[in-house]
Amino acid sequence: MTAAFFIWGNNMRILLFNLFLLVFLHQAAVAENVTCDFGTVKFLSDYPTARLNGCEEKSGNYHLYISPEVKPVNPSPWYGFKVVSDKKKTINVYLNYTYSKHRYWPKVSRDGLRWHTLEARKIKKYRKGRKVRLRLSVDKKPLWISAQEILNNQQYDLWNRHMARKDFVNLYILGKSVQGRPIYKLETTGKWDRGKPANVVLVGRQHPPEVTGALAMMPFVETILSDSILARRFRQAFRIIIVPNLNPDGVAGGNWRTNANGVDLNRDWGPFTQPETQLMRAELDRFRDDKDGKLRFMLDFHSTYENLIYTQSRDDSLYSANFALHWYDAIKKRLPDISFEHEPRHNTKLPTSKGYVYKTFGVPAITYEMGDKADRMKIRELAIVSAEEMMKTLLMTSEKQ
Repeated sequence: MTAAFFIWGNNMRILLFNLFLLVFLHQAAVAENVTCDFGTVKFLSDYPTARLNGCEEKSGNYHLYISPEVKPVNPSPWYGFKVVSDKKKTINVYLNYTYSKHRYWPKVSRDGLRWHTLEARKIKKYRKGRKVRLRLSVDKKPLWISAQEILNNQQYDLWNRHMARKDFVNLYILGKSVQGRPIYKLETTGKWDRGKPANVVLVGRQHPPEVTGALAMMPFVETILSDSILARRFRQAFRIIIVPNLNPDGVAGGNWRTNANGVDLNRDWGPFTQPETQLMRAELDRFRDDKDGKLRFMLDFHSTYENLIYTQSRDDSLYSANFALHWYDAIKKRLPDISFEHEPRHNTKLPTSKGYVYKTFGVPAITYEMGDKADRMKIRELAIVSAEEMMKTLLMTSEKQ
């Protein structure tokens, strides 16, 4: 048993959904927020996940400045702010990127919960995307603007507790982040077919802006933890360890890529200089020499420009390569019309989760990437099918061993 602190188990009651609204809308502000008051118009970044680094008014237009937490950094320019106006009117807001260029299509909300994309006619790029004009209709009610819809730490906490309502799921605090935020782990329990269980590890949100990966991870996990015949059979053979949000500091800070120390966590699986990755190393060490059963599979959820999986190459172990091929082919057979690519890569020299797990344990370790602009309903559909086919493929290979 891991040393993680057990906090939520069988038959404990979940907070009501109304509490979700209360928690989300009354969170404490995070450090280094910027408030720009131009009299009739105000720009606010007084909530977790916000990023606004400065602003000024020029000739009736509003120029906002967006900067990363460190340089150099991966070009994932996250932004987030609210705007309110004394009067109902339409204003021009210019996003000025001090590093990189525009990537994320603006999402708009009136309550921070329900989002839609800003219409194309209200967006215009300048200087090859280093500057972007938004035409915004504003009034006294806050208008939220964000690079992607917000999925913050409090939402993860409530989702974790919802999953832990199941009588075979326990919720633990795996440890703490740089800034002392809890990092949670969900773990299934039960009597397995072969004494010590085979183990599957799922990891998410190493990179804060990668919301579409998180939107895939949740239905993926829900499918594995469902009451379907397939899921019940799978859980008799496999224990599932789930770390949905490895970088809560980066999420709260609206970071482009890194944790609170300015380190890309998915380039720290090897050096293990950060508390977040050290926690994952300790968790995975349970499976060295089969001390707590064998590790059979690791899946890490991310986002990029398109839907794809990064897997071991065909030159890597036959088991790992064949698993990836069988899994991917099964998904595409069921969903031929959804864009989803397979990119085998031999990159164990990179200190990523995928490279570390494959090199250390010799098992399939895959990065599951969702496109920034992917249709949200298709993300969910693909995640459900991917989870089902993963379970089938792992059960099939397990029975052959």
